[in-house]
Amino acid sequence: MLFIGMIGIAVVQFIWLQKAIKSKEQDFDKNVYQTMFDVSKHIEDIHIEPFMHSMFGDEDLDRLSVSKELMVKNYDEEGNPIQLALSDSFSAEKFAAIKEKIKEAMPLQIDNIQQIMASQFISIVPIQNYLDTQKLREIIQLALLHHGIKTDFRFGLTDIAPNNFVLISKNTPFVELYKTKYSIDLFPQSIVKQNKTLRLYFPDKDKYIFKSIWVVIASSIFFFFITIIAFMLAFKIIFNQKRLSDMKNDFINNMTHELKTPIATISIASEMLRDNSISSLSENRNKYANIIFDENKRLANHVEKVLQIARLEKGELELNKDYRSVHEIIDAASKRFQLQLNELEGEIELSLNAKNDILEVDELHFSNMINNLIDNAIKYNDKKPLIKINTSNYNSGIQIEVTDNGIGLSKENQNKIFDKFYRVAKGNVHDVKGFGLGLSYVLSIVKAHHGKISVESKLKEGTKFIIQIPTNQTE
Repeated sequence: MLFIGMIGIAVVQFIWLQKAIKSKEQDFDKNVYQTMFDVSKHIEDIHIEPFMHSMFGDEDLDRLSVSKELMVKNYDEEGNPIQLALSDSFSAEKFAAIKEKIKEAMPLQIDNIQQIMASQFISIVPIQNYLDTQKLREIIQLALLHHGIKTDFRFGLTDIAPNNFVLISKNTPFVELYKTKYSIDLFPQSIVKQNKTLRLYFPDKDKYIFKSIWVVIASSIFFFFITIIAFMLAFKIIFNQKRLSDMKNDFINNMTHELKTPIATISIASEMLRDNSISSLSENRNKYANIIFDENKRLANHVEKVLQIARLEKGELELNKDYRSVHEIIDAASKRFQLQLNELEGEIELSLNAKNDILEVDELHFSNMINNLIDNAIKYNDKKPLIKINTSNYNSGIQIEVTDNGIGLSKENQNKIFDKFYRVAKGNVHDVKGFGLGLSYVLSIVKAHHGKISVESKLKEGTKFIIQIPTNQTE
């Protein structure tokens, strides 16, 4: 469900970003078309100005222009329409007089067919007679800025034919001008079609639109990745919790199995001792008493292992360090397994080559550490065990290598074997005795002696544990 939810969020975010970009593009197009309309009107005003001078005197035309400017709607800084009032220098009486003169001139215009035709054919005059490239660029740039567009642009103005550019900006690709959707016809009211067209092209349009909403896009992507990371962390925590739960359940099952066996043995031996017919013989009493003693000791060892790990985890385990010979500890540990190895037709090869083998260690825990490594080498072996223990000196201490020819470890298992309760199964859950605490205990003891441990292994080829303990240990 979480995965489906993440896909849903990603899809919604993608669609939302697409719509945001599309909305910005629409706003951009709207402003560009409005700009082109304004530029078109400006060009028409420039083009018709000589004709207006021929109809009115210069003085009257100036006054008419002033009246026109005073009466048209303009916009304030916030974009709200405002109506300009007449100025003190241009009174209502003067404005009325101009209007009367225009009315008087109108009949003359209607009667004069030549003047009417002149007003309709003004677009025939070549546009480059009144405009040049620099002037057109300034007009377009001011109009774009007025509509809030601040990006590079190219332009072209055609006359007579659609592909006849009479005015064109520098470094403008003709192909892009032909393809551009930003195009407007000039003099749309003219009777004669002259193909006067203004075209605009924006080479950095995509960058401009992206720049205008990059904060929105960046924040959206950032928070989406935060969500993904949170999802991954949650999934990892859930997975780890499940793995720990499985490991603890396995530990409880194994602990129950390990404790029930000596308890059952003690129970049987006790019953035998209670049977007078069997326990009347001193030989039998000693036999069952020894069984109870051994099994009770076995129970105590199991409990002690669990308590040791608990104390190590809490930092309550106190080490009684003293200078000891590491070679002597290893030799004594190997002899404890000799009988077991003889039964399996296995052997331990010792190559104790360290010239200085004296370390400040806790003999009990250091010995248990070596015992656990040898014990694992025997338990996790599907052939005649061959265990090699080598020692050598390195720059600041002693290196101990314990190598076996057992089943080996996969890469995945190599990363987990030092975790508490983790056990490499050989088949059934109880096929190998133990609680999964041995290597966790080994790691704790190595760290308690300020050393480090690593493992090298290949499946079916065996495993090598490498322990380095420094000579000078500082707390």
